[in-house]
Amino acid sequence: MNIENLLDQIEDILEAGSKVPFSSKISVDSNAIKDIVAEIRSSLPNEITQARTILADRNNILVKAKNEAVSAVTSAQEKSRALISTAEDKVRELVLKTEDYSKNKVADAEEKARQIVAAANEDAKIIRANAQIDAAAMVEKSEIVIQSKATAESIIKAAQEDAASTITGAKAQAENIRNAAQEESERMTEEARRRSDEAIEKVNKWSAEIRVAAGDFIDEIMTTANNAIANSLNEIQAARASIKNVTDKIEVPEEN
Repeated sequence: MNIENLLDQIEDILEAGSKVPFSSKISVDSNAIKDIVAEIRSSLPNEITQARTILADRNNILVKAKNEAVSAVTSAQEKSRALISTAEDKVRELVLKTEDYSKNKVADAEEKARQIVAAANEDAKIIRANAQIDAAAMVEKSEIVIQSKATAESIIKAAQEDAASTITGAKAQAENIRNAAQEESERMTEEARRRSDEAIEKVNKWSAEIRVAAGDFIDEIMTTANNAIANSLNEIQAARASIKNVTDKIEVPEEN
């Protein structure tokens, strides 16, 4: 039987007692009240034991909450480090690929430029040789040697101008190809850096959210534990106050 029921029994006995004339006191069955008080006293250690158990549980709950919080924060930090490491690895891999691609593009452009210049030089040599052959043939076949030489010089000059123009065009084309490859390389490198910054920003955001969630979890556990302890202590204090109020009203008749 709990303390509340025992207190109710004492109140019933007090209500059933007879009033003492010329006073506000009442006469009750002292033996019955003594029995109930004895039973209440025997029940109090259980209540005290439960209170001590609650206090011990509070410490266990606090320790468990701290351990869980430390575990949650540690896990969050490990996940954050793993995410950052993965992002950095991907960024490094992307940058390496971009650099390799850029180097290959530049190398291809330089090779193509060399081929164009070499071909232009060969064409110029062939044009110059053909012009010299044509000029020599005209000089040998012409009766007017001076006119033939002038014509030959004109042909050679035109051939040299064509060769120079071809070489200049080839160099300009090679330079354009090299510039385009360099611009493409810079664009891809900038894109890789931008993706890296976005990935690291997302990882930092996830890490912060995990830390906030762990802190909220700890606060919730601590609040629940403190409320449970406060409720238990309030119940014990209320029971003690009720017992004191009842016992203060009891008047035990003196034995003859």
